[in-house]
Amino acid sequence: MPEISKISIQKKRADRYNIFFKSSSGKDEYAFSVGEDTLIKEGLRKGLTIDDVKINALKRRDDTNKAFNKALHYLAQRMRSELEVRERLVKDDYDPEQIDVVITRLYRENLLNEKAFSEAFVLTKKQTTMKGPQAIEKELKEKGIKEQDRLYGLSFYTEADEIEKVSKWIQKQQSKQKKLSHKLFKLKLKQQLMQKGFSNDAIQLAMENSVERLPEEDEYRACHIQGEKILNKKARKYTGYELIQQVKMGLYQKGFPMDTIDRFINEEIKTSE
Repeated sequence: MPEISKISIQKKRADRYNIFFKSSSGKDEYAFSVGEDTLIKEGLRKGLTIDDVKINALKRRDDTNKAFNKALHYLAQRMRSELEVRERLVKDDYDPEQIDVVITRLYRENLLNEKAFSEAFVLTKKQTTMKGPQAIEKELKEKGIKEQDRLYGLSFYTEADEIEKVSKWIQKQQSKQKKLSHKLFKLKLKQQLMQKGFSNDAIQLAMENSVERLPEEDEYRACHIQGEKILNKKARKYTGYELIQQVKMGLYQKGFPMDTIDRFINEEIKTSE
C-alpha cells in the first residue's frame, strides 16, 4: 500500500495540503490534496499507509467539503433557499449524494433556514418594491419554499400594510386622472394593482379612501379630450345620427357618465352641424 512520504501546505491556499507518496525511484510524488479539516479528522501524517479504497474515500470527502465551502460562499452573499443552493451546486457539477450531504450539514449548522428566509424575503420585497403579497408568494414558491414557511413569511405583510402601500401609490397616480373618466381611472388602477399582486379587499379599501372624484368640470375636460379623439376617428366613416351614436358608445366604454357625454355631443357635434 502507498505510504505518505510528505505533506506540504499549498502556496496559494494555506487551508489545503498536498499529499505525496514515495515513488519506486525514491522520490516524493504528488498524489492528491485535502482540506485542513479532512487532514485532521482522518489523522493523515507522514509514514501512514493507505489503500486505494481509502484514497478514493478521502478524495470524495474532500470534494464534498469543497461543495460545502462553495455553498458557504454563496450564502455569504445573501440568504438563500434550499432550492437555490441545490441549483447552484448542480451547476458546479456536484452529484446528488454530495449535495444532500451539504444541505443536511447546512441545516444542522443553521446556515439554511427556510422560515427565516421567507420572513427576510417578504420584508425586503415589501420595503423595496411595489409588489403585493400574492406576487411575493409566487416568487417564494418559485424558490421552493414550502407552503407553511411561505405563510409564515407573508404574516409580516398585513392587510394594513397593503392598504397603506396601495394608498400612497394611488396618490402618486392622481395626476393621470385628468385625461380619463373617474370610472376608467379606477378600473385601470385596480387592474395594475391586481397585476402587482395586491388583494382585491385591500385595493377596494384603499381606493375608497384615496381615489378622489374629479370635479364636474375636470371630468368634462377629460371627456372632451377623449371625445375629440373618437370624433376625429369616427367622422371619417360616419355622419349624422350614426356618428353621434358611435361617439356616445366610445365615450361610454371609456367610463364617462351619460350626462357628461350628452353635454359633449350637444356642444361639439350638434353645434357644428
